[in-house]
Amino acid sequence: MTNMPHNALIEQLPHRRMEAWKWTDVRGAAVSEPQGLSAACNPTIAAPSGIDISTEGVAPSESVMGKLAVTFAHNATVITVPAGFKSDAPVLLSDMKSGHARLIFKIGKGAEISVTETHESGAASFVNIDMRFDLAQGAKLSRTIFHNDCADMTRISTAQINAWADAEITQHTLSFGGGLTRFETRIASLGENLKAEIHGAYLLNDKRHCDMTSYIDLGAQSAHIRQSVKGVVAGKARGVFQGKFHVRSPAQFTDAEMRHDAMMLSDTCQIRAKPELEIYADDVACAHGNTVGALDESALFYMRQRGIPLRQARALLTEAFVAEAFDGMADNSDFMSRITDWLEQNS
Repeated sequence: MTNMPHNALIEQLPHRRMEAWKWTDVRGAAVSEPQGLSAACNPTIAAPSGIDISTEGVAPSESVMGKLAVTFAHNATVITVPAGFKSDAPVLLSDMKSGHARLIFKIGKGAEISVTETHESGAASFVNIDMRFDLAQGAKLSRTIFHNDCADMTRISTAQINAWADAEITQHTLSFGGGLTRFETRIASLGENLKAEIHGAYLLNDKRHCDMTSYIDLGAQSAHIRQSVKGVVAGKARGVFQGKFHVRSPAQFTDAEMRHDAMMLSDTCQIRAKPELEIYADDVACAHGNTVGALDESALFYMRQRGIPLRQARALLTEAFVAEAFDGMADNSDFMSRITDWLEQNS
C-alpha cells in the first residue's frame, strides 16, 4: 500500500469537467474515501495448462485510471499465451472486489484464447482494473464480461487491446450496473485485416449507473468492425454510451458500424449517448447510429389482445430487444437467463 493523502488522491480522479468523463464523475463518487481506494486488488486467475502467469514491473498505461493503478498495484500480473496455443477452457478472472489491479495478456502468434471476467461484489468498495491485451499476428481473443455490483459500489475497468495483422477480437458485455460503473474498451489496430465484434448490454434499475465507453483507433487498412450496445433503464438509473471510431489516413478499406439503442422504462431515468466518427481516409464505409425510446405501445396492445398479461408482455418485448446484442455468442444461455430474471423483477 502507498501512503497518499486523501485529498491528493481525489485530485487524480477523473471528474465531470473532463469531457470524456462528464457523465461518470469518479471524483464525486470517491469523496467519502470508500474501501479499496488506496489499496491493491489481487484477482483470482484460473488458466488452462500451458499458459504462464507471472508478476512483472511494466510501464503504466496512458489512461488516467491506468496511471493511478500503478500507484497502488506497482507490478502487473502478466498472463502469457504461447504462439499457436488453443484450448476449449477459458481464462477465468474473478474476485475483483476492492482496490487497484493491473493485468496484461500477451497472446502469441496464431494463438486463440477466451477470457471470462466476473465483476461482482455485494459490499460497498472502490475497484479500478487496468488491463492490456497484446495480440500478435493472427491471434484471436474472445472476452465475456459479466457485471453486477451492489448499489454503493464504484467500479472502473479499462482494457487496452493492441492488435497486429489478421487479429480477431470478440467481446460481449452484460452489466446490471452499480453505484458508479464504467467499462472502457480501447482498441488499436496496428496491422491489416483486424476483425472485431464488440457488443454489450446494460440493464439498470433504482439509482444504478453504467457507462460503456469505447475508442477504436484504426491505423491499418482493411479493418472490419461491428459494434452494438443495447440499454434498458428503469427507476432513477443512468445509462451512458460513448463510442468513437478514429480512422487514420493509412486505414483505407475500413468497414465499420456502430449502434447504440436504448429503452427507457420510467420517466425519471437518464440515458446519455455520444457516438462519434473521426475519419481521415477516403475509401472507407463507416456508419453510426443511436436511438432512445420506450416500449412499442402497439406491440403491447397486440400482445394483451391475445391474452398475455401486461407484465409478461413488457418482459417479452424487452428481452427480444436486448437479445440482439448476444446473437453472435457461441453460448448465450447464461446471459439470457440472467436477463430473464432481471426482467421478471423489473418489468
